[in-house]
Amino acid sequence: MHSRTRRDARAMRIALLTNIVPPYRLPVYRDLATTPGWALRVMLCAEGETGFGRAHEGAFERVRRDLDLEVVRGWSFPRPMSTGAAGEARQVVDSHVPLGALAALCRLRPDVIVSAELGARTAIAALYARSTRTPLVIWSYPSRASAAGMGAVRLAWSRAVLARAQAVVGMGTQAREALVSLGVPSARLFDAPNACDRETLEAALARVEPSAMRATLRASLGCRPRIALVVGRLVPAKGVRPLLAAWRQLSPQRRRDWSLLFVGDGPLAREVRDAATSMEPGAVIHAGSVPAADVVNFYAAAELLVFPSLGDPWGLVVNEALTCGLPVVCSRLAGCADDLVRPGDNGWIFDPSDRGAAVAVLAEALASSRLARLGERARETAKRFGPDVMANGLRRAIAHAASRSA
Repeated sequence: MHSRTRRDARAMRIALLTNIVPPYRLPVYRDLATTPGWALRVMLCAEGETGFGRAHEGAFERVRRDLDLEVVRGWSFPRPMSTGAAGEARQVVDSHVPLGALAALCRLRPDVIVSAELGARTAIAALYARSTRTPLVIWSYPSRASAAGMGAVRLAWSRAVLARAQAVVGMGTQAREALVSLGVPSARLFDAPNACDRETLEAALARVEPSAMRATLRASLGCRPRIALVVGRLVPAKGVRPLLAAWRQLSPQRRRDWSLLFVGDGPLAREVRDAATSMEPGAVIHAGSVPAADVVNFYAAAELLVFPSLGDPWGLVVNEALTCGLPVVCSRLAGCADDLVRPGDNGWIFDPSDRGAAVAVLAEALASSRLARLGERARETAKRFGPDVMANGLRRAIAHAASRSA
C-alpha cells in the first residue's frame, strides 16, 4: 500500500528504499521531500519493527500524512551480527528482504534509486538499476569496527555492489574511511551525519525541571545526587559488560555521589540488576525500558552520558545527549566518536575493551569540575548536526547520481 499517490509527472522521481521510518528520521525525509522538482517515495519493509511499539504508538499514521509511503511485501528473519571489535560482541538482529521491492520499482519507474544498507534491499535495487540504467545511490554507514569484522565473502560482495553505485552516502569520518577502504572513490562519496529530531527534543527538555526530576529519581529509584546515564538496548554489542566491570573497579570513594543509571532493556538486564544488588546501594540503577518521549526526563536529570559501544554504526543517543547539554564519555569504537565528541571540549573518548583506560577516563569524568562548561559546548556541537544537514548530504548525492546519467 502507499499514500499520496498524486504527483507531478514532470518531477524527478526518487525511490528511497529502507526498512522503517522511525520518528527521529521523519524531519530528514520531510526536508528531502520538499526539494523543488523532486517527487520522493519512501518504500518500506514494514510500518515498524513491531508496529513502532508502544513508545511510537500512532507514529506510522503521522508519517503517512507527511510522506509518500509504500510498504512493500517482504520477509524478515533474525541473523547473528558481530561488532568485529576487540572484545568482540555478538547479537541477533532483524534482517529484512523486501520481496516486493522489484515490482514496486517497476511500477514507479524512478529516475534515481536510494537504497539503505548493504543487504538484500540494496541487491534488489542494484539489480533493477542495472537492468534499467537507473542511477543508484547506496546509503551505508559502516564503522571501523563493523568494517573490520567483515568476512571475505561479505567484503567481496560489498565491494562489488558499491562499485555499481553512482553515489554513496555515509555518516561521518569513520564511515568515509570504511567506504574508501571498500573501494569507493572520494568523488562519489557524500557525507550525511546522523541527526536526532533536535527541535522536538529541545521543546520537550524546556518543559522539564532538572532538579525536580533528580528528586523524583532519588525517591523512585534510589539514585544518588549525581547521575551518569546509559541509554540503549542492554545487549553485548552496546558494551554493557565492560562498562559494568570498569564501574566496579572505580574506588567507592570516586563514585560515592554518582549512580550509573541504565535506561533500556534487553538480554543483559539481569546482569545490570545483579550489579545493582552486589554493589553498594545506588551505585548501579536499572530504570528499565521507558517510552521514547520520556527519555528526555533522564537526560535532564543526568550530568553525563556514557556510551560504551563496541561498534555502533553511529550512536544517536550521543546526538540527543549533546542536544540536552550533557558531556559524553564515548567509546572510540562508535561511528559518531570522531565527529561528535572532542576530548576536553564536550566529553571524553575511551576504549571500552581496555579496562584500565576505561576506569581512568571514568574517574576523570566523575571528578571533573568543568561538566557545566562542557555541557554548554555540547549544545553548540549538536547544533551543527541537525536533520537539515543530513538531508542536504542525501540531496547532494542524489543530484550527483542524476547528473551522471544526464
